[in-house]
Amino acid sequence: MVEDRGTLRAIAWQEAFPGLALFSALRMALNIRALLLAAVAITGTTAGWRICNRIFSDTEIPELRTQMEANQVYPWERLNVTMPVASLESFESWRDGNPLVLGWNEISAPFERLYASEATFTGFVYWLVCALWSLVVWGFFGGAITRMAAVSFARRESPSWKQLAGFVRQRFGAYFSAPLLPILGTFLVAIFLAVLGFIMRVGPGILVAGIVWPLVLIGGFMMAFLLIVLFFGWPLMWGSISAEGTDSFGALSHAYSYTYQRPLHYLMYAVGSALIGVLGWFLVSLFAFWIISLSRWGVSWGSGAAQINEIFSGGELGTLGNAGSALIQFWLHCVNTLALAFVFSYLWTSTTVIYFLLRRLVDATELDEVFMPEESELHGLPPLKTGPDGVAQVADDPVMAGDG
Repeated sequence: MVEDRGTLRAIAWQEAFPGLALFSALRMALNIRALLLAAVAITGTTAGWRICNRIFSDTEIPELRTQMEANQVYPWERLNVTMPVASLESFESWRDGNPLVLGWNEISAPFERLYASEATFTGFVYWLVCALWSLVVWGFFGGAITRMAAVSFARRESPSWKQLAGFVRQRFGAYFSAPLLPILGTFLVAIFLAVLGFIMRVGPGILVAGIVWPLVLIGGFMMAFLLIVLFFGWPLMWGSISAEGTDSFGALSHAYSYTYQRPLHYLMYAVGSALIGVLGWFLVSLFAFWIISLSRWGVSWGSGAAQINEIFSGGELGTLGNAGSALIQFWLHCVNTLALAFVFSYLWTSTTVIYFLLRRLVDATELDEVFMPEESELHGLPPLKTGPDGVAQVADDPVMAGDG
């Protein structure tokens, strides 16, 4: 007798191949709310950096002035949003068209400048202010994007604006301070090394430094350890806060643990996300390019090519004409900003999905588990009171007492 083992009706592909979940990051990154959050963050970051440029505008350091001018350029001008990626055949074009690399470079750039060996004190303060402002802006809006991605990925639900704002506002301190903890650790080590540096201003001090230089190398190892893991773990920190509702120390612990325990899986997921992101960024940039080009082409039928070129090039068109040209440029900037927003939206949604995948490997936590404040309050412990004998007891529930 042949035993009937049943018929295979469906395959849970995501259970069999968890890496397929990375494709969901592309869908979540294209969500209009995620794009709007990223667009506002881009605008806020650029505005803050421009204010920093005004504050430090009297600097006489040529290299810093050059960096400040580059820092003032709109991100879509640096990243060439309005032109699609020409080719995906070479490694250079793959790297330049990779939203993970583009977004991460933009956000981490001021932090990297802090550790430039040739930086002056003025330059250090300038980049520190820019870095902190970037962290303030992206701590809120990036936190909102990762929270939205966490809930959407785990629960297939879309939190409201009010829920997003409330969650991020209550945990903004964690989003802000989690990446700063390793940086503060490197500063602390650097202070001890700076003391040795003062001693090295004289000949005998150099001899002392040569004797104790192994200790200096240990300090360098500690700083390298903190920064390397920060470089790879920062996105996981915000994913941890958004998924677990944890504090900055919990986020730091998760990020370091997952990065060191599953480095190859992390690398594999990052490469997979990068490949998917290249396709998404190519399509988004191509779409934005054709929106602007076809709009200009259609209008030129009536205005003529010469007039439309004059308008787009910022020529002299009179008072009303210049005002209209400025408005046209404003709307073009809106399209460019929304297209560029995909880069940062995808960065935070994909790293959130990677956090869920690494958590599943390390902690054996299911992909559909996510912290929900409303449910934690609903299933919390009952109120307690102290009894006559000094022992804690469950307080009387007024609702139950009324029913009785």
